[in-house]
Amino acid sequence: MYLRKILLENFRSYKKKIFEFDPKINLITGENGFGKTNLLEALYFLSAGKSFRATAMRQLVGWGSEFTSARAKIVNSQKEENEVEIQLVTQKELTTARVARKFYFNKVEKSRAKYIGALRTVIFHPDDIRLVTGSPGRRRDFLDEIFSQLDWHYNIAVSQYKKALKHRNELLDQIRLRKNQKNELFYWDQSLIKNDEIIHQYRAKFIKFANNFFETHADPEIKTIFFNYFPSIITQSKLDQNYEKDLICGYTGCGNHRDDFSFDNNIFPGIDKNLASWGSRGQQRLAVLALRLAQIAFYEESHQEKPILLLDDIFSELDIDHRDLVSRICQKYQTFFTYASDECNSVLPSAKIIKL
Repeated sequence: MYLRKILLENFRSYKKKIFEFDPKINLITGENGFGKTNLLEALYFLSAGKSFRATAMRQLVGWGSEFTSARAKIVNSQKEENEVEIQLVTQKELTTARVARKFYFNKVEKSRAKYIGALRTVIFHPDDIRLVTGSPGRRRDFLDEIFSQLDWHYNIAVSQYKKALKHRNELLDQIRLRKNQKNELFYWDQSLIKNDEIIHQYRAKFIKFANNFFETHADPEIKTIFFNYFPSIITQSKLDQNYEKDLICGYTGCGNHRDDFSFDNNIFPGIDKNLASWGSRGQQRLAVLALRLAQIAFYEESHQEKPILLLDDIFSELDIDHRDLVSRICQKYQTFFTYASDECNSVLPSAKIIKL
């Protein structure tokens, strides 16, 4: 699969702009503030229906506009060309305004569930280091990111789980205030258990795949990386056991919203080798690179279709050897690099230069 061109309207800094791309390597250059990351964000937005950096959808809509659109022509592995588009439309209400998303495939409006999967991307960006050193929530978001582009069943399970968790927590408050009864929890408990099991099956599958990928990788440094997965699984007995504590806290203390995993070094089994605690910045960067490479391989194996790679200023974070590793891998995919200048075209001699 590759992206042939994209039309942006009122997207971030782009009023109206068409970009045409090479099926292989594309190098986006320009001074800081010229919109390099905005372009990568638009490509990711087309695949995931969300941003990898914005905290609210409204931030994607150009200043002074009420509407934005990203529309692209994509070519799949069967050489068929299709058009994908996502629109954001500001809908004003009495006191606030919200942004509605509309998804289109070949100009036919689709639900998000039916649209997701039309285009798949893997994003590398500077904040990735926080996957190693940051909060468990960031690592859970990463696991959700993987499956949000692969399978609408996962998205539905996550949505239903969050709804059940919200209602259960609200009920705990009501029960503590003696405004409701414990038996009212039964429906939401069953929804949590059912969807928690689905989510954990997906997550465990990827963790197992990634560890096997590291173990069999040609790069000896990547072979040393291992994921330790710490799932928090819901069962009825665990909910019953934690009931009094949950009641006091007003919060459900177990479930996939408490999952975590660590990036470890597997050279010395039995010894704490969490890279967040002792790894150098270079080792942490390598661990994140390995994680993204595992994500690429997982996408290919799961759907027999190559993802599109988006690399935001990654060369500034890697040493020469790992720059070479990335450039070799990227020859197999359509890849978009951003860089402040085109000086890295010595590493990417065949790249199409898109100068902003």
